[in-house]
Amino acid sequence: MVTPPFPSRPAKTALLVEDEQSTLRFYQAGLKGLQEFTLLSARNGQEALELLKGQAVDVVVTDLNMPVLDGYGLIAALAQRYPSLPIIVITSVADASLQNQALDLGALQVIPKPPRLSTLMEAIRTAGGLSAPGLVRGVGIGSLLQLMNWERRTATFTVRGPEATGYLYVKDGELIHAALGAEEGLVAAYQLLSWEGAQVEFVYTCRVQATIDLPLAEILMNLALFRDMKVKKILPPDPFYDDKWTR
Repeated sequence: MVTPPFPSRPAKTALLVEDEQSTLRFYQAGLKGLQEFTLLSARNGQEALELLKGQAVDVVVTDLNMPVLDGYGLIAALAQRYPSLPIIVITSVADASLQNQALDLGALQVIPKPPRLSTLMEAIRTAGGLSAPGLVRGVGIGSLLQLMNWERRTATFTVRGPEATGYLYVKDGELIHAALGAEEGLVAAYQLLSWEGAQVEFVYTCRVQATIDLPLAEILMNLALFRDMKVKKILPPDPFYDDKWTR
């Protein structure tokens, strides 16, 4: 007799914070397709914070206008207590400045009410993939930075090569600093980004002063030129800013 395997348990947990019960039931019914997620709920920000004291969560989806503790207060508290926890806002607030306030406080994304359930499901899945800082394997550093840029994330990357360890610092999706031994700034960034097979670890914090003022897209485009320079062993102190290089 063959015993059927036990059904696998959801690997991640999403917390829905919504004070209107009819809206909450709509989300719960419509998100049943998220079979890889356990869905929890809270009626306001304070209830959500109490739940988080004893329950690990991978993604928070919250309204803004709620009693007791509104979405803004919840986002601010989560950003301080759980800085790596992704937050998605669903709101009927049409004022762009109020939506931007939620993003400035630490929200990952703002989705207008009523949301398309397919859009919300994809947002939760994407955010769930960002929720666990740690070791990254099999993904290029450039691809990770592009993902951080798309999500406007803030993070510090530790990049370990066979002979050295360097650091990349990202603020609101842009690369603002890099360090590798005695090198800093763009030179260190281009060297780290050119490494293949490096081990990458990251945390969602960044506490350094900016030394790089180029958009990430431009840095990644310049990377191909840097790699060519590296092959030819032409490595000036700063390949894109040094006066000797531009003459």
